[in-house]
Amino acid sequence: MTPAARLGLLAAALALACAHRPEPPGETVAAFGAALARGDLRGAYGLTSVEFQRRVPFDAFAAGFAGAGAEPAALGRRMVAEAPAVAPRVDVTLGLGERVPLVLEAGRWRIDGPVYEAWGQGTPRAAVRTFVRAVDARRYDVVLRLVPDRYRGALTADKLRDFWEGANKDEHRALLERIRAAVDAPLAESGDEARLALAPDRELVLWREPAGWKIVDPDAD
Repeated sequence: MTPAARLGLLAAALALACAHRPEPPGETVAAFGAALARGDLRGAYGLTSVEFQRRVPFDAFAAGFAGAGAEPAALGRRMVAEAPAVAPRVDVTLGLGERVPLVLEAGRWRIDGPVYEAWGQGTPRAAVRTFVRAVDARRYDVVLRLVPDRYRGALTADKLRDFWEGANKDEHRALLERIRAAVDAPLAESGDEARLALAPDRELVLWREPAGWKIVDPDAD
C-alpha cells in the first residue's frame, strides 16, 4: 500500500470516528443560543429533534418567540454564556418513569447512577412502580410485600397468583393497565396516606407502614 493510500485510509478512519462521537450537550445549547441571539430562528429550529419538528411546525416554533415580552435574543445570549457550564449529562426516562442518568466520558455515554431501587417502597410512586413490575414479572412474593399488614391474614403468593392469573384475569389485567397508565400522574399524599387517581373514576390508595408504602385497593375508603 502506498503512503498516499495509507493517508487516505487514516483520514477516512478519523472522519468515521468523528462522525460517531456524540456532541456534548453544551455545544448544542451554545449553537441554539447563538442562532437566537442573531435572530436566526430557522437555524435554531434546525437544531431541534426530528420528533419535536413532527409535533411543532416551524411557524408554531417561531410564533413562540413573537409574543409580548418575548426576548429570544436575550435568551440566546444567556444560553451561550451558560453553555460552558452545562454538564455532558442526560436523564433517560423508562416506561414506568424510572430515570436512567448518563454522562459523556471519552466520547461515549455511560450510566452514571442507580437506575432504580429494586422493588422499592420508599415513596408512594416507587411502590406503585414496584407493584406494576412485580405483577408483570409474576413475582407474587413481591406483590405480597405490598399488601398492608392488617390485610395480610392468610393471603399468600399462591393466592395472589390465582387472583392475577385465574378466571377473572382479564378484568384484573385491565385494572393493572389503568394503574400502569397512571404511574406518572399527580399523586396526593397526606401524612401516611397517598391516593393515585385512576381513569375514569377510581383511586389507588396507599398507606405508609414501617416496611414502606403498601397498596390498599382501588376505591378503598
